[in-house]
Amino acid sequence: MRSFEMKRWFLAGSAMTLGLLLSGCGGGGGVASTPPPTYTKLAHLTGNRTFQSAGAHLTIANGQFTDHSIQKYGAGVTIAYNASSDSYTLTAPDGATDTFSGSSSPPPGYTPAPNQIALSNSTGAGGTFVLTVPSVNGIALSYTAQGSWNHFGNNVLSAYFGVSGVPTIAGDMPRNGTATYQTSVAGLAVRTDGAYNLDTTSTGTFSADFGAGTVATTLHLAGVPSSATPFLPGPGAQPSADFGSYTGTGAIASGSPGFSGTLASTASNSVVANGEFAGAFFGPQAKEMGYGFYVASTGFSAQGTVVGTK
Repeated sequence: MRSFEMKRWFLAGSAMTLGLLLSGCGGGGGVASTPPPTYTKLAHLTGNRTFQSAGAHLTIANGQFTDHSIQKYGAGVTIAYNASSDSYTLTAPDGATDTFSGSSSPPPGYTPAPNQIALSNSTGAGGTFVLTVPSVNGIALSYTAQGSWNHFGNNVLSAYFGVSGVPTIAGDMPRNGTATYQTSVAGLAVRTDGAYNLDTTSTGTFSADFGAGTVATTLHLAGVPSSATPFLPGPGAQPSADFGSYTGTGAIASGSPGFSGTLASTASNSVVANGEFAGAFFGPQAKEMGYGFYVASTGFSAQGTVVGTK
């Protein structure tokens, strides 16, 4: 996706946290029928936009992630895009905020992908914002975005990993049946020997039982050393690392496209890390999904996003 196409929808999202891209519902027809709601794909959005998001929040001190928590859909970061100034304002639930110019430079040492926007704080405060239209099995999603926001304040770095997009309208959520989603995993793991990129070597599964109002997921986290995170330890000596497998269960929020749950390690003879996840369904009839997650234990933590499509 070309950069100007990204900007057309990026306009205002919440990351990672990100927001309502919904264009509206179909008009009324005859008495006996109700037209299905209308959804606008991310690439076709124009003008000012405001997005809600779901995901994970944590702080970073002394090269370690601490104070992990999840933010359920609608209670996470919001992203507001102003078309006239070509700027993105991100606001956290606690009121922390950063503004990024659409023409600002990428974070130091970061090379944006073709389907991605990566920006440094326009006020020089040191914040960074990365938003991606992700792909699953080589096909870009239409209604879901994933992103991250690093905010610096009071000598503390707050990091947000989340998903946003064009949410499934509550009345359009499936009420029965099940669905299995093909997925893609992105994120970062940190331990004492350095930081590891999880994007290319991690895998996951996701399914939903709409009749029961539940979701289930699995994660296998593995990564390669990363040097694109200057606030974390440098790359470790190992070429790659396996951070274990996790199973998760959760519930779909009543009257909402959002869902949340817990993650538990499947390990029986190693350091066990447990965590949480929070996300939402996007597009017509919950066609796509995404969630932000974290897992953590002493000396190790991982956080990121999972996206998928039916």
